[in-house]
Amino acid sequence: MQHPRFLTFAVAATAVASSALLAQETSGPFGLHRGMTQAQVIQIVGRNAVKEIQGDRLDLHDVPKPHPAFEFYWLVFSPKDGLLNIVAFGNGIRTNGFGEAVHDSFVQIQEGISKTYGPPDVSSDRVRDGSIWNEPQDWMMGLLKGERDLMAIWYKTVFSTKKLPNRITGIVLEAKASSTEQGFLVLKYEFDGWNEYVEAKNNKTDSVF
Repeated sequence: MQHPRFLTFAVAATAVASSALLAQETSGPFGLHRGMTQAQVIQIVGRNAVKEIQGDRLDLHDVPKPHPAFEFYWLVFSPKDGLLNIVAFGNGIRTNGFGEAVHDSFVQIQEGISKTYGPPDVSSDRVRDGSIWNEPQDWMMGLLKGERDLMAIWYKTVFSTKKLPNRITGIVLEAKASSTEQGFLVLKYEFDGWNEYVEAKNNKTDSVF
């Protein structure tokens, strides 16, 4: 028979481990975590923070832990698995044709993300082959035309041992342009189960044919 003192220690150790896991699961990006329901999020942020509800997507002006660089958010919920996707849209960034302010803001946010998740697995800062917008002063025009990429990607694959916390499977930071004088950032988080959710939605849509 195991000594009661060891049983008590085992129970305490299990409780500590469970608390640590719960703390990690509930300390995800912007104070959100996988599995939350729409109702839970709305209860936290309040009805005034809700911009729109479109089926499985909840559009918010605010989140539990906002960042000043972002002004609104899209959250996608699976009826079965809860929150699976977060998209944060950045504030407008006034800049010049060289895109200096946009690029600086991108680097700043990338460095902030890297403090939590490590350096990105993939990064791209290039103009696409064949683009006529390949001069330094054409930087924003290339971005506007979709012929320039500025992005960083963090991801977990079945072929790597890398593990992202909070059941996150992918993070993408991108720079976008709304004009040649204004850009913004988009930050996306995907959680475990997102690909299956998208596949199920596509299959349902295709079933009408």
